[in-house]
Amino acid sequence: MGWARRAWAALTELFTRSAVLAPAEPFFPVVPGTQPIGSVPDRAPARLAGVVKSIAIGPRGPSAVFEAELVDRSGVARLIWLGQRQILGLEPGRSLICEGRVAVEDGVRVMRDPRYELIPVGTAPE
Repeated sequence: MGWARRAWAALTELFTRSAVLAPAEPFFPVVPGTQPIGSVPDRAPARLAGVVKSIAIGPRGPSAVFEAELVDRSGVARLIWLGQRQILGLEPGRSLICEGRVAVEDGVRVMRDPRYELIPVGTAPE
C-alpha cells in the first residue's frame, strides 16, 4: 500500500504545480514583412499577422457582414468583410495574414475587405 500512497503524492504534486496549471501563452505568428498591429497609423496600408480571437456575423439580408478580431502582442484589429456570411477556414484560434488599408475608428484599428491568407495549422509561415 505504500507504493500507491507515494504514486498519489507524486501525481498530486505534478498536477498542482503552477507551471502545469498556468494557461499556455497563445501562439502569435512572426511573419517577415508584416507590421505589429499596434504600430499601424490611421489611413495607412498594412500587412498584418496575428491570431483570430473572435468572429461575428452581421444581420441577414442584403447587408451581410462578417467580422473577425485579429490580435497580436501589440494590439487588436477588426477585420470586416461586407457581403459575406462566412469565410471557410476562418475561425477563432486560426493564424492569419491580411493586407489592406487600416482606419482608426473610435480608437480601434479597422480593415475593410482585406486580402487574407490562412496560415496552415501547425506550421510556421515562410
